[in-house]
Amino acid sequence: MVLSASGGLGVSTFSALLARTLRDGRDCALVDADTAGGGLDILLGMESDLGVLLNAVAAPLGEVDGGALRRRLATWDGVGVLSSRPWIDPMPQDWEIAVAVCALAEAYDIVVVDAGRAGHAPGHAVTLPLEGAAVILLVELSVLGTARAQACIEALTGSGSRMTPDGRHRLPRRRQGEAGTVSGDDIALVGVRPAAARTSARGVLDADAAAEYLGIDMLGTIRPDARLCAAVLEGTGLLKPNRANAKALRAVASWLDSREREVAYEPQQR
Repeated sequence: MVLSASGGLGVSTFSALLARTLRDGRDCALVDADTAGGGLDILLGMESDLGVLLNAVAAPLGEVDGGALRRRLATWDGVGVLSSRPWIDPMPQDWEIAVAVCALAEAYDIVVVDAGRAGHAPGHAVTLPLEGAAVILLVELSVLGTARAQACIEALTGSGSRMTPDGRHRLPRRRQGEAGTVSGDDIALVGVRPAAARTSARGVLDADAAAEYLGIDMLGTIRPDARLCAAVLEGTGLLKPNRANAKALRAVASWLDSREREVAYEPQQR
């Protein structure tokens, strides 16, 4: 799941680029679960492609046929896309979105969920994350952005972080046998330079300093990409990211791979 604590950080763009990065060697799907945004298919330049929208997915008796849903998805660069348009039809409830995501998880190797801005809708940051899901939190590298990220992390984990004697925040970690909650082990951070600081470094926090304050690893930093931004504004679809942003995307992919291996190894240990 990809989400942010601040608006305008490019969650949808990052989610799509991450899905395209992960599709190498994997069967990947992308879900537009941003209840306050939507229109991922338009962002990708595929609004004319026939494919089911999340708005139309029903979960009678709390079940969705993942294989049948997969066959109805539009495809973008080899990635199955379940987009949404909240301005056309009401969005499903969080539990219905969760059922659809879980159904796709049975039909694909990995599912990337664009969850938008956490907390934009009441309870959204707490109810939507799924058991066992990895959470990628985009953090604006500013004082306000870091404070918002801290509040978001505390909402996701369900408990406040504790301050250590050296001034660092310490998040609760998953204990053996615990399930059904998001812990600090489930979350990774990606820093985003503030849009207002494209021509100056003034007011931009160092990524390592932000990570140290929040108590979670920062996998990389997203920097302005003029070509990609222009393509998005013109509605012509997404270009390949610049070298720096591609490096950040690969770091996230590597973290997900290592996390998957750890999850697979834990049951054998128990």
